[in-house]
Amino acid sequence: MKLLLTLGALAGAAAATHELMALAYNPKQLASGACPTVDTVRDDLAVLAKYTNEVRIYSVKDCNQGEPVLRAMEGTDWKIQLGLWVNKNDDVYEKDNAELIRLAGVFDFKKHVTAVIVGNEAIYR
Repeated sequence: MKLLLTLGALAGAAAATHELMALAYNPKQLASGACPTVDTVRDDLAVLAKYTNEVRIYSVKDCNQGEPVLRAMEGTDWKIQLGLWVNKNDDVYEKDNAELIRLAGVFDFKKHVTAVIVGNEAIYR
């Protein structure tokens, strides 16, 4: 529901430009908190396609969201900015970093990844 409300608020801006450059995206299921599947990500991307073809996630390891998002993008023109989370617990970053390296061995990042963003949220805090 929040996704639809947010998209409704963006509709005016998107209508003026016909497309937004990118949107921040958390593929966890809002109501249940369930981790994403490739199918749920594909459903989300179908809704978001009216507004953009690029998303940003803030962690590749949290809920193992990196892999289903990248899998859902296979065979499409979707792009992604992958995030690595940084906080006071170095283990969180280390797990994200290890997952990023693993994903780089599984997927061709040149096809879909436009950026890897490390720790910018920590700067805000």
